[in-house]
Amino acid sequence: MKILWHSVSPLIGSGYGTQTALWTPALKAAGHDVAISCSTGLFSSVQMWNGIKMFPHSNHIGNYGTDIVVEHAQHWGADIVWSWLDAFVLRTEEVKKVKWAAWVPADSDPLMKRNTVPLKACKWAIAPTRFGQRVMKEAGIADVLYVPCAFDPAVMYKSSISRDILRKQFGDILKKDLTGKFLVNVVSANSGKRKNFPAIFEAWKKFSSTHPDALLYLHTEVTGLWGDGDDLPGMMELYGIEDKSVVIVNQYAYNTGQIGSDYLNLLYNVSDVHLNCCVGEGFGLPIMDAQACGCPTIVPDFAGAGEVGCGQKITEGVKRPLVPGGFQFEVDVDMVAYELDCAYDRKGDGWREEAVERSADYRIANVMEKYMIPTLAKIQGELK
Repeated sequence: MKILWHSVSPLIGSGYGTQTALWTPALKAAGHDVAISCSTGLFSSVQMWNGIKMFPHSNHIGNYGTDIVVEHAQHWGADIVWSWLDAFVLRTEEVKKVKWAAWVPADSDPLMKRNTVPLKACKWAIAPTRFGQRVMKEAGIADVLYVPCAFDPAVMYKSSISRDILRKQFGDILKKDLTGKFLVNVVSANSGKRKNFPAIFEAWKKFSSTHPDALLYLHTEVTGLWGDGDDLPGMMELYGIEDKSVVIVNQYAYNTGQIGSDYLNLLYNVSDVHLNCCVGEGFGLPIMDAQACGCPTIVPDFAGAGEVGCGQKITEGVKRPLVPGGFQFEVDVDMVAYELDCAYDRKGDGWREEAVERSADYRIANVMEKYMIPTLAKIQGELK
């Protein structure tokens, strides 16, 4: 089958881009003819990447390539377009012109209203979580398929090297002595308000005030200027967080895409816990990746985070109508601080091994065999 994959360029290290980079070669290896239509990350020219043709997005800002993807599909002779994007960015009139399979994250309950019409216009809807599958069905989307996101265990894995050695390596990168530190990582895009940095910082203030050996690592852009996010240094000052309790990824390297999966693999291996306070995750790729590396997680018990996270769950909080027509979950800050306390007391390799074991379902070979191949076979059968 000729599959035109429409999503972020595989050269972009975002959640969408990393799944593009993972899945398109895997689909090609499974015998499909695959090309990529870039929603962002490729401008004005067709290029080749790992033997896969990449088509550019248009010159028009804010269209996510949806104004040219049908032309790409028709020119290339695609049997289907498989998009990995939010449904609300899709153009209803365009998706009706081709055989469109929309793989769509859902992060609210009920499904956000502006996702419903585009999804009903697609021939197939695919959810990466059982939560998403449920809320799509409840919104009137018929026959929602399920294919979870995946990780490559050759890229994200629990290292056999001593954590003391790895911590020395990572400390050298950060120019920070990590000896004896309780290291908590937050890997979240600073874009909009969904990742809930205020809750992270308020909880961190409570926790770090009684744990002087605790260190919060932020893997994000901190000014908010690159993605309409928050001024994180200003927010930390507002919450009275001491600079010595926080370390931030090198901003130049992060903002110019010079940090790869090897860096993240090292981060997760040396961290004691991964913290997520998002009001709604469509899947939660950093949660999955952290657990694959043996890093335990603290996540809200809601949407993708609650489904993918296999560690400690933040069960207390309030559901609020934070998106049009849908509720999301604001965590209780005191419970976040409490869960950090529990993680602090629970340090040890046994917990880390459990995270690895419970992440195994999301290994790409498993997801390919159990979910992707049957889904594509169903789609192919319905093309006839």
